Amino acid sequence: MTAEAVYRRLVPGLVAPLAERLGMPVWTTTRRLEALQWCSPAELEERAVSRLRPLLAHAVRHVPFYRALFRDVDLRAIKTIPDLARLPISTKAELRAGFPSLTTAENLPASRRQPMMTSGSTGLPFACYWDRAMLPVLGGTERFWLGWFDVAAWHTRIVIASPSYFYERIKPPRRLHALANRLIVGERSESLPADRLTTAQFRALVRRVTARGGYFIRSYPGVLASLAAALEREGVQLAGYPRAVVSLAETLTPANATRLREAFRCPVVNHYSAWEVPHIAHSCPTNPDVLHVNADRVIVRVVRSDGTDAAPGEVGRVVVTDLANHVMPFINYSAGDLAVAGSRCPCGRGMPTLARLEGRDTEMIRTPEGREVSSGAFGQLLTFVIGIIPYVWEYQVAQTGPGAITVRVVPTARYTSSFQAALARGIEEFLGPSMTVAVEPVTAIPPEPSGKRMIIKPLVASRH
Repeated sequence: MTAEAVYRRLVPGLVAPLAERLGMPVWTTTRRLEALQWCSPAELEERAVSRLRPLLAHAVRHVPFYRALFRDVDLRAIKTIPDLARLPISTKAELRAGFPSLTTAENLPASRRQPMMTSGSTGLPFACYWDRAMLPVLGGTERFWLGWFDVAAWHTRIVIASPSYFYERIKPPRRLHALANRLIVGERSESLPADRLTTAQFRALVRRVTARGGYFIRSYPGVLASLAAALEREGVQLAGYPRAVVSLAETLTPANATRLREAFRCPVVNHYSAWEVPHIAHSCPTNPDVLHVNADRVIVRVVRSDGTDAAPGEVGRVVVTDLANHVMPFINYSAGDLAVAGSRCPCGRGMPTLARLEGRDTEMIRTPEGREVSSGAFGQLLTFVIGIIPYVWEYQVAQTGPGAITVRVVPTARYTSSFQAALARGIEEFLGPSMTVAVEPVTAIPPEPSGKRMIIKPLVASRH
């Protein structure tokens, strides 16, 4: 019997029940989410509101930031999720300015505070606290979502994310904790640095982990697109292919999703998360273009500029409320992301949806007429209107002036000068006569210092 077969029987039959008795409700969370996903939208909203109201009372009573922010709001009027439009929207800049004295609950012990720090890739590094009470919930949520793609705790996780300057300094996991997880659950994690990744490193790691059983990958889509292109050029199959590729931290363009499915021969999962509010939404296993919101822990609204809810199919700003973090609440919080509001998914799950993620509100092409084009909308144009997939591995747009952009592309072997001309012409027609478009073939698109890669580098960013 293989090690994977042993863990497949051991974990659900012995480890999970024992962990529950020891106060580690990871599997309880997973089972709860497995049942709740099939509840109606009305049932899920009622459940969320029943947790929202105590959170609001707690925040006003014990968190100075919200005490001031909601001073003129009658919280008794918040009876439904759309009623959150009555509340002011909180921003990263505001919470950052008040951290920790104004944003941390005064009535909870310091032992509940789990310090976290965002990567600062948006130009605004942000320190915050998680509530340690929600850690098992986060673990259970991840296992629930990975289960949609037949990924289990004992399948090796390959993480390709941290840039080398961070990768070399990161503290190793606690040895006893990691060893216990490896022996008891079969949980293993391997890491590779995103900014120094080579195909030789990746192939060697895949050979090693495949000998133990299945694996999955978590990484930035830009990094994976570059890796996929390099693997394609080599023309040599991997020792084994992943059960899933989980994309995170960047906009997953339609072109990249298609390329990654072809290169890694598995589902490509869009995982929407933030360091301050983790595990927000995740690709539907039946309809991969749709993201299901983690309705048991967060309330997500897509809002117009006036704060009212956007209609299905409409682009708006993402505003999220974390129902599980009482140490440093995030209520009606905007981190700067854009999305398209979704309608109920035909898969039958009652969880709210996002039709797609549009990128960050800082990643926009802006025309002299005041028009704004998000990275998501631009990706739809390139993939479904112009048809770049056979010709381009990856791309990046740099706005070089008020009326000019340069589109950097990593070409495939099928790329031609005639396609380049058609690409420039199609983008110019879409953006309008006031915009000049240059297309520049390059061998690679380097990541930012954070290890991530922007789809659109706006004018201010491109000057640095």
